[in-house]
Amino acid sequence: MKPSLATVDYLVIAAYLAFSLIVGLVLSRKASESSENYFLGGRTLPWWLVGISMVATSFASDTPIVVTEMIRQYGLQRIWWLFSACIGLSLGVFLFARMWRRAEITTDAEFYELRYSGRSAAFLRGFKGAWSGVVANLITMSWVINAMSSIITTLVDINRWLAIGICVVVALTYAMFSGFYGVVVTDFVQFFIAIGSMLYLAVVAWNRVGGFEAIEAKVAAAPGHGARTLELFPDLSHFNMDLLALFIFLVVLWWNDSGGYHMQRMSSCKNEKHATLATLFLAVFQTSRAWLWIGVAIVSIVLFPDLSHTQFGDTQAYPMVMNAFLGPGMKGLLVTGFLAAFMSTIDTHLNWGASYVMTDIYRRFVRRDASERHYIAVTKLVVLMLMVGASLIAPLFKSVTSAWELLAMTQAGVGLIAVVRWFWWRISAYTELAVLIGSSVLTLLNAALVHWWPAATLFGIPWAEARFELKVAVFISIVIPVSLLVTYLTPPVERERLESFYRRVRPGGFWGVLDPAIRALPNRAASARSIADVLGGLMLMFGVSLAIGYALFHRYELALAAVVVAVLGAAWTYTWFRREMGALTSSGGMV
Repeated sequence: MKPSLATVDYLVIAAYLAFSLIVGLVLSRKASESSENYFLGGRTLPWWLVGISMVATSFASDTPIVVTEMIRQYGLQRIWWLFSACIGLSLGVFLFARMWRRAEITTDAEFYELRYSGRSAAFLRGFKGAWSGVVANLITMSWVINAMSSIITTLVDINRWLAIGICVVVALTYAMFSGFYGVVVTDFVQFFIAIGSMLYLAVVAWNRVGGFEAIEAKVAAAPGHGARTLELFPDLSHFNMDLLALFIFLVVLWWNDSGGYHMQRMSSCKNEKHATLATLFLAVFQTSRAWLWIGVAIVSIVLFPDLSHTQFGDTQAYPMVMNAFLGPGMKGLLVTGFLAAFMSTIDTHLNWGASYVMTDIYRRFVRRDASERHYIAVTKLVVLMLMVGASLIAPLFKSVTSAWELLAMTQAGVGLIAVVRWFWWRISAYTELAVLIGSSVLTLLNAALVHWWPAATLFGIPWAEARFELKVAVFISIVIPVSLLVTYLTPPVERERLESFYRRVRPGGFWGVLDPAIRALPNRAASARSIADVLGGLMLMFGVSLAIGYALFHRYELALAAVVVAVLGAAWTYTWFRREMGALTSSGGMV
């Protein structure tokens, strides 16, 4: 018999959906005043609202699901994939938040014609707009919809696609009419609903199965798992695939320049100070939030060690824990929390994806001189088409983790070049085209090898069975040398464009082609101290996260050491913030 929700649960869910619709209708007129209002909230938003919106968007209905899948399949060490992303966020705090805000652009694809010139820059902008705004966006929304469908299937006794359809219509309505204003306002409420309800489930589930001592013993005895499941670090006494995977996570996979919807949020802030504070809030929260779901994932191993016989396999583990421990009212609240996380991500991707299509394709290449009313009308149509497209392809994804891995493969090496392009003048549009196309071709080649030649081997390991981390490392080792070769075989960016970009953004770094007076402009983002500043931020972020984890596992000495590291990192970050923001204020450089 399929589990059902009580009447009070449906009332809680209905109240939340009604609130979301009202927000969309109330803010529709303000959002429709201009494209800048629709996509960036007029660049007037405070850091705390933007920061909460960034956190709310960064996890969706898929995030607890994929964390649970990873831990059940690979053990706790796989969580470093999520943790390693915070290295890029640290760079976002100390470097990129200010530079993105200074650029004053709507999308990160628009960056290409700010940084590069000519037809190659225009083509790259259009390519990026189509790839990120349509292809990658549809994949992301599809796996979010797929994850939500597994939750509905496990918890609600109605047709899952009918339930998903209702949620999609509500998210589409307020995203279409209220634009970015509606996104951040609903994100603010969604943040507290999702975090509060998921924290409640984690605490209840952890205590109901007897706390850490009981959990540790039961996981160690669970078929297909064992004591190593709960080890945060691999065995360092000898080389193994787990150690290699950790190295790849910390050295290879994290590279990014806080582009995408993070950049959109930074650009919506009042000024550089607010952009930096919003990113810092996201970075600290990002490293610690995973423990909300890790605890439930571990409890799911205790309760359901093997789910291979079920329709969705490990994808169902998290909602099955919800069914096991939550009664009427609280179950409805947590389902609402998942709805909040789901809709927060969907509305962001609809607005963000439409910004690419409108700004970098339609307005740039199709119709450049229309009225704002025309652009807003076309944007709403694009939002509708994106939602329909994502809904149609959602059933194709059977595992959320596999969808994450697929998208990561298509971006192999892209993040590294995205960071370097700010600080080295010689990077060109041809460099970025080479890495974007190269990673996509290798992803297609991987699919062909797995399907047509499963016996192919690498280092004695069958390619079809090779771990995702190894494949990405191999991809990067190919596309980066090729892209650098392309860089030196193609013309450099003209000096006038480089000078214009540097004056506007003031990144610092390796810009020897420019006059010393230009390179010496004040308030450069990168300096000789930047590496130490980033390390201070990492001490804060990872110190907080490891303190939570070690306390949860009753390793109190290590938890205390992590707290000390976090405090030192916080002190360093505070000193940096006062110094840098004070310099901006005194020089009049606050954008």
